[in-house]
Amino acid sequence: MKLKGRAPPLGMLALCLLLTLATIGVVFGLWSKTLRIEGTVQTGRLHARWDVAICSEFHPWPLSLQTYVAGEVLGKDVGHTTVGVDPNDNNALNLVIENGYPSYAIDCEVEYVNDGTIPWIIRGFDIMAVSANLHNCTLTGTTNAKTLKCDELTVVFVDGVGSQIDPGDLVASSLRVHIEQPAAQGTEYQFKLRICVAQWNELATFAQCVAAAPTPTPPPP
Repeated sequence: MKLKGRAPPLGMLALCLLLTLATIGVVFGLWSKTLRIEGTVQTGRLHARWDVAICSEFHPWPLSLQTYVAGEVLGKDVGHTTVGVDPNDNNALNLVIENGYPSYAIDCEVEYVNDGTIPWIIRGFDIMAVSANLHNCTLTGTTNAKTLKCDELTVVFVDGVGSQIDPGDLVASSLRVHIEQPAAQGTEYQFKLRICVAQWNELATFAQCVAAAPTPTPPPP
């Protein structure tokens, strides 16, 4: 006579449990290893500095290759111009005219060099009157040539805006200054010229270039 619904022996249940645990152990007994990449990125350096500046006197004004005469009128040696890189900031060029007089004019060849590690493009420049005693000043001209004309002083700058300068190369520009008839005796007049450069692959206006540039650190007292 057969018995129905009989439970399996306890020994069989224990064996099944052991087999189940052994299977679980095989599944979770995982050996593993990870690989990784450690990256280092070193960026280049964008930098420009003044390199050479040579000024010469001439007449008559304005400068013309057809009528250009070197030196002061009648061979005089009255005015004197010095120009050089600021010892505290090689991004600044100091130009000083001493004993100037109405109709005194100079033409300076100024050069600045790419001493960084990436190419840059000249994005633009501007000329500003610094002295409050320069009156009725207006800035006119094209992208590559601008003129700041005041009652007492005229400044003209011609530059290669849009040119790409590779590391180690330089760009030459022309800076002309003329003292006008209303200039007063024994008076100092100051102006400032700014040039902005940005990396070659970044389209930017002159205003955007200036806004992104670091603020110059003032020299120590």
